[in-house]
Amino acid sequence: MVQPWMRGVLLIGAFYNAAWSIFLFYQPDSYIKWMTESAQQENSLVFYQAIGVAVVGIMMFLAMLKPLKYKWMIALVFIAKLSGGLFAYFLLMQSQFTKKFLFHLLMNDLVWLFPLAAILMAVYSNKNSDNQ
Repeated sequence: MVQPWMRGVLLIGAFYNAAWSIFLFYQPDSYIKWMTESAQQENSLVFYQAIGVAVVGIMMFLAMLKPLKYKWMIALVFIAKLSGGLFAYFLLMQSQFTKKFLFHLLMNDLVWLFPLAAILMAVYSNKNSDNQ
């Protein structure tokens, strides 16, 4: 059964990802300088990360509206959050590890895995077919 808190988590996640995408789009250099502790100046892949984060935000918003109908979107968001750290580590960070990158990984990706997993278990275990 879909609980109200699940829709709230998806809505908060949608707005959070939208805000993060806007920041990445307009301030890519400050993001890279902060994460790499000024080791890199510019990375054009941040633009594609901004697009990916925006898509995740849109999917979270749509899934919030009808979690049972769009449960596949919740699964895709879970996979995106799971693999987002790997993308950032290998392509943006160029396999270097900093404390700020660890903070970024925890706050932007890993913190969402537990509530998304709980939501996924709820929507896939629901036998109700009303697509609420």
